[in-house]
Amino acid sequence: MIRFLWRHVHGLAKTYQDRFSRRRRDHPGVQLATLLERARQLGVPPGLRLDLGGGDGCYRELLSGGGARALTLDRFSGPQVDLIADAHALPVRSLVVGLIVLAEVLEHLAEPAVAVEECYRVLQPGGMMAITTPQYWHVHKHPSDYYRFTDEGLRFLCERAGFEVVDCRSRGGPALIVFHAIECNLSERWRPFFVIPFYGLAEWIDRRTYDCRPTGSHYEALGWSLLARKASRR
Repeated sequence: MIRFLWRHVHGLAKTYQDRFSRRRRDHPGVQLATLLERARQLGVPPGLRLDLGGGDGCYRELLSGGGARALTLDRFSGPQVDLIADAHALPVRSLVVGLIVLAEVLEHLAEPAVAVEECYRVLQPGGMMAITTPQYWHVHKHPSDYYRFTDEGLRFLCERAGFEVVDCRSRGGPALIVFHAIECNLSERWRPFFVIPFYGLAEWIDRRTYDCRPTGSHYEALGWSLLARKASRR
C-alpha cells in the first residue's frame, strides 16, 4: 500500500515538475519563443522553416506560425522527424529557407562551424537563425556532447559565416546555475521534490539580481540565446 501511494505521489509530482519547468524563463522553449517573436518583428522571409536536431517535434508549432511549412531534421528516425539528415551537410537547396532553429543542438555537433555555414548557405537573404545552447550544463550524450559556448564564441561562429547577430542574451546567472547543478545530479526519485519548491525561487532571485545582457570581462551565464540574420541582397 505504501509503495503504491509513493508511486502515485511521485508520478503526480513528476508530471507537475515537467509542466512547471517548461514555463520557466531559462527553458529553451521559452527562450526560443522570445527569439522567434523578435524574428517575426524584424520580418522573416517566406520559405521553409527548419528545426535542426528537433527529433521530438516539440517546436514545430512555434515554427509553423503564419502557415509556413516547418520540417524537423534529425540524425535519427522518429515519429516527428520529417527528414533524416546531418547538420554538417544539409540535404536542402541553397537560398530556400526562411528560418532555422538549433535548440540545444550546437553542443552536440562535432564541427559546429560547418553546421553554421550550412545554415547560411540554405537561408534566403534576410533569413533568420535562432540558437539556444548551454555554457554551464552537465554532460548529456545524445549521442555525443562536445562543446560549451560563451557569447563571444557564438558571435564568432555566426559572424565568420557571414551572419549579422541581431540579439544575444544570457539564459540565467549564478542562482540558476547553482539550482541546475543540484537538480541534474539528483536521482529521478527525488528530483521533483527539489525542483517544485526551488526552481521558482532560483528564477525569482535571477530576475532581480542578474542582467541577461552582462557586460565586462567577468560574468556567469547558464547558457545563451542568439538570433542571427543573413544579410539581404542589395
